[in-house]
Amino acid sequence: MKSQSKTRIGHCYLVSNESRDFYILLPIIYYLEKFENFKIEFKFVWDAHLIKKESPELVILPNVRGHNLYYEIGKYCSDNDILVFNHDSEGNFNTKINYDYWGFNLSKKNFCPILFTWNHRVKDFLVDKYNLDPNSILVSGGPGFDRYKYLPAPDKKAILAKYGKSDYKLVVGYAGWAFGKIFNSDNKNSNNQLSPYFQERREWMIEQRDLVEGMLKYAIENNPETLFILKKHPRENFESESIDSRNEINQITNYPNVLYLKDEEEINELIHISDLWTAFESTSIMEAWLTDRPTLMLNPDVDFRRANTYLGSKIAKSKEEFHEAIDELRNKNLAYFSPQDVLERRQTIISESIGFEDGLNHIRCMEAFIPLLRAYSPPTKKAQTSSTFLKRYILLHFGKIFYNKAIFSVLPKFKKTVWLFENRKLSKIKADKDRLKPYLDKYYEKEEVRTRIKSI
Repeated sequence: MKSQSKTRIGHCYLVSNESRDFYILLPIIYYLEKFENFKIEFKFVWDAHLIKKESPELVILPNVRGHNLYYEIGKYCSDNDILVFNHDSEGNFNTKINYDYWGFNLSKKNFCPILFTWNHRVKDFLVDKYNLDPNSILVSGGPGFDRYKYLPAPDKKAILAKYGKSDYKLVVGYAGWAFGKIFNSDNKNSNNQLSPYFQERREWMIEQRDLVEGMLKYAIENNPETLFILKKHPRENFESESIDSRNEINQITNYPNVLYLKDEEEINELIHISDLWTAFESTSIMEAWLTDRPTLMLNPDVDFRRANTYLGSKIAKSKEEFHEAIDELRNKNLAYFSPQDVLERRQTIISESIGFEDGLNHIRCMEAFIPLLRAYSPPTKKAQTSSTFLKRYILLHFGKIFYNKAIFSVLPKFKKTVWLFENRKLSKIKADKDRLKPYLDKYYEKEEVRTRIKSI
């Protein structure tokens, strides 16, 4: 294992304090700082002008296709010969739906020298459809799922006590599917965010939203001693949307046995404290498997184009079946949720979706990327000035002088900027990084992890 003696500066650009992208990149950043003498600084996406000012040797992004700002930063770095590391925030790509894999990435190219995928299914798709060189693609698995190996289980009582819900013994969690996304006004300005498939199925989505809402409402009303944690999808609204779009859960939040959460708690912690994890369609179902939690799909209509994750769970098609499942949970009949045929499919589903569950996904990334990083020579000239980045930088830092959340939130011309000023410091993820590093330190003491690291 080699390392540089000089401290090297890298930037990690994030669009918000939301945890999904942070957890994808945290173990990557940790490795670079621990073994490659990097100092990785978190930067807000509207501060991308700092690439020109500070000349980092490496720029880290969660993806370069799922958000226009990530794409713009990745392309700028590529144009100026700055090394980029990016993974994929939505790696369980459905290869059966006919829409563009590249999303916001107008260049239709990866800016990292290696295109990392979660699984072989997506790699094969990229080779076949886009004629990509298979040697430029590495199946690493999803680094964000490594957290289930290095993080301890949270204190259930402490989390429930924060919300005055500590009296509930049985907890059912539900991961929102972002039904509200199709109705967001900002989507009218996005050509790539939504596939033609979803546009065609608008009425179907409305119907499914209402049916799932009905299933949840029936269960909530008929199980008053059970707490239902309803978690909004983190990407249901664009950052600039200040409203809570109509979805399947925000109309049923006023019951005493309901806890509706947006970004107050991490999804992995909510899974851990739930006795049953449910969803209409969500990768978090597989995350629940990694914690040995029983899972249940709420699918009034099972037959629609999606990933095969649902095949690894029991399915409730009606409110009566959902109610029956809760009765089985209360009676501790966990075998009800995992019949043999379902269990046999899970390992294949994990392999075809998140790739690996061994906690080494970020190590696989580093095994491929570190040799390229060590061979890389940073450009001797500063990057070219981007007028777009400079304008955003000036507006952000000039605007913060006058920012008042209470006032900006009610002014039509200003309320869409609230997310900028609320996220610009990235204070939550900076604090989370310091909080979580000791767990990674302890994890790296494991023999199987040390053995892999020594080979890099």
